[in-house]
Amino acid sequence: MELKSHYSISELIEMSLPLLPPSKAGITKRIKTENWQFREVPAKGGKGGVKKEYLPPPEIQAAIIKQHTERVLAEQAAVPLPALADVLPEKPDLSGSTEAQRTQLGAREAVLNAIETLMKETKVGKDAAITTFLTSAQHPSQEHLLKMLVLATDKRGGGQQVPNARTVKRWFKQREENRLMSKTPQKNWQVPEWFGLFLHYYRQPQKPTVSAAYRKFVADWAIRQPLAKVPSQDAVRRWLDKTGNVFREDGRMGKRELKNLLPFKRRKFDDLLPCDIYSMDGHTFDAEVLHPDSGKPFRPEITTVIDVATRKIVGWSVDLAESSLAVTAALAHASVVNGIGAVLYVDNGKGYDNALMKDDAVGLMGRLGMTMVHSLPYSSQARGVIERVHQTVWVQAAKEFQSYIGKDMDAETSQKVHKASRKAMKQEIVLKNVPALANIRSLSSNLIPNWREFVAFGDEWVGEYNNRPHRSLPKVTDVSGSIRHMTPNEMWALKAQESAITQVDEDDAMYLFMPQAVRKVARGEIQLHNNLYFSQDLQEYHGDELRVAYNIHNADWVWLFDDDGRFVCKAQWNGNRIDYMPKPFIEQAKDKRVDAQVKRLETKISVVEAARPAKVLEHQQSVSLGGLVVDLAQAKRETEAVLLPRAEIKPEPKAVEVLEVEDWCLPTTEAGRWAEWSRLVALSEADLRREPERAQRWLISYTRTPEFKVMNKQVA
Repeated sequence: MELKSHYSISELIEMSLPLLPPSKAGITKRIKTENWQFREVPAKGGKGGVKKEYLPPPEIQAAIIKQHTERVLAEQAAVPLPALADVLPEKPDLSGSTEAQRTQLGAREAVLNAIETLMKETKVGKDAAITTFLTSAQHPSQEHLLKMLVLATDKRGGGQQVPNARTVKRWFKQREENRLMSKTPQKNWQVPEWFGLFLHYYRQPQKPTVSAAYRKFVADWAIRQPLAKVPSQDAVRRWLDKTGNVFREDGRMGKRELKNLLPFKRRKFDDLLPCDIYSMDGHTFDAEVLHPDSGKPFRPEITTVIDVATRKIVGWSVDLAESSLAVTAALAHASVVNGIGAVLYVDNGKGYDNALMKDDAVGLMGRLGMTMVHSLPYSSQARGVIERVHQTVWVQAAKEFQSYIGKDMDAETSQKVHKASRKAMKQEIVLKNVPALANIRSLSSNLIPNWREFVAFGDEWVGEYNNRPHRSLPKVTDVSGSIRHMTPNEMWALKAQESAITQVDEDDAMYLFMPQAVRKVARGEIQLHNNLYFSQDLQEYHGDELRVAYNIHNADWVWLFDDDGRFVCKAQWNGNRIDYMPKPFIEQAKDKRVDAQVKRLETKISVVEAARPAKVLEHQQSVSLGGLVVDLAQAKRETEAVLLPRAEIKPEPKAVEVLEVEDWCLPTTEAGRWAEWSRLVALSEADLRREPERAQRWLISYTRTPEFKVMNKQVA
């Protein structure tokens, strides 16, 4: 059925439109109710040879057009299409085109197709169809046609909103010549001669601004081309905008930093199982901790081992500095607690690229059966899994302490904490020779954690990380019904069922993770780290090379293995040494030497004390005190008369030969000096300050004498 403006009742029934009743009576009733316009046309069998055709309302006309379009498209799809080259012109080249060009091209093709459809349906010529189409587009009910024409119009040169008939005819001709898409102004890509010289001054590692580089460029260009026109700074900026972002930064950024702008590949890990690949790296903690030996603040080194498949931290260690021993401790923790990895993915640091880890005979990798793989130099991006752990775990953990000194720490607060902790440390150094006083370390414990507190905190923080949802892991629905990412522990438990995990027994861990070295046996002795170890069982191994396993925390013993790894014996440090002479004889000689040293020191002290000037008044007969003349001889007699009765009362004998505080002097016997030192040490800080200055100085100097060491040893 062709499209037309008026339709008979039978034609309307045949269309079966959803908007019309299905019966003849229903359609007739609606026509009368809505008073449709009609016309009479010739017909066979009609009353008087004519029949009525009615003009449907706009909504019914739109439904009829839609139904007709769908039917025509369905009929065209059922017919086999001829060769594409016979019916379609060559497609325009869209490479390098803009979105505006492609939108305009599509609108023009739609306009031309609509006009050709109108020509086919109405049996009119091209001119009439163009005129009808342009006229219909001005009607309010045909806004889609107007929008189509607006998009198809060329806006260059201030073009009109709606094209005229001449323009539409030109589009037909341009389509035949395959140039229907309009042209847009293109950038001039011919690089000027001066731009290379400007880039020489702009692409510098100091990262100069455009203005600074332009000034140097102008000065150089005037020397090279004195007659050439100098480009303006705006022209330079326009050419910079034309260059690529990476090309522009080459030279201003180094090769390593420039890699952050280059394309990269993402590694998938869905098919990995637990213990397939371990990644390992060290990190200097961003907060200060009290050193376990010296008690001074320092930043420890943390070595972390992470399982790539599950993102779980399987092992970690903390040491005083980065070393192969810290690496061994972390790997031991991972192998004993979780399992032995197949591949260890690390950088090229000295902690990994050494004989302790890679040697074929005694290396830890060979003993564990692991394969070490190094990333390319300066490619921390390749080990992003372990690098990210430093930020999400240890940097955040360091911020929990007041001693945090990272880049995010407030400078004023950091300075206050630093001064307070150093002041406490200095106070400890001054007072540590007085054991009776409180340990000053407690004064700084609120600012800087001690070693034990820090290690316990690290264990707690690692456990919290392994139980926290990780965004790189799949999502699950938990018991509360919320959707979240899996935690590393959950992922490990899920995949561990598919993996054969091999763990190290605790009994074997001590020997397995001990560092080893190859040494030659000589007459039952073996030398390691400038120490000699001996065992009688080494008698038959004279001249042979054995593996020596040693404990980094205890140098008293070493364990020896043959080339096949069989245990040979346990050797003791200086195990074959005997006393040159009997010990009692030597101890008596040492005591005699110490007594001689003490006597020499006492003689030296008496000589020094004799040089002290004595303030006496006996050589004067009298003295004038503010005009009052005092007879010294008479005053002496009166004093003796007062003190003589007191002298007859003998005081109880004291256990220690020490004078009163006002007349303090050094006791003359060893027991007296030790008793006096014990008395002074037992005093509080306030009472100690009231003692004579000589006593306070002697309290400190006495601890450095051999006599003090001997007496202290006897008491102990």
